[in-house]
Amino acid sequence: MVQKKFSLIAKLIGLKKLKTAVFISGAGSNLQNLIKFSLFKKAPIKITFILSDKKKAKGLRFSNEYKIESKIYNFQNKLEAENKILNDLKK
Repeated sequence: MVQKKFSLIAKLIGLKKLKTAVFISGAGSNLQNLIKFSLFKKAPIKITFILSDKKKAKGLRFSNEYKIESKIYNFQNKLEAENKILNDLKK
C-alpha cells in the first residue's frame, strides 16, 4: 500500500524532492518518522524547516541532530505569527 502511494507521488512530482516544513509542539515523534522516511533515496520529500510554538518542545532536538533549520514563533498575535511563518516559508 505504501509503495503504491509512493509511486503515485513520484509520478506527480518527478525525481526532485519537495522541500517540506513540519510544525511541532511536543516530542516530535511524527517529525522523527518523517525525517527517517525523507532520508530514503526514493522519498519524495526533504525536511528543510521545523516550526514550533513552544521553545521547550522536545522535538526541536531533531533540528540540531539532522542539521535542519528551525524557528520558534510566538502566537500571542496570531496574524503576526502567520505572516512571519509565511515569509519564512517563502525563503
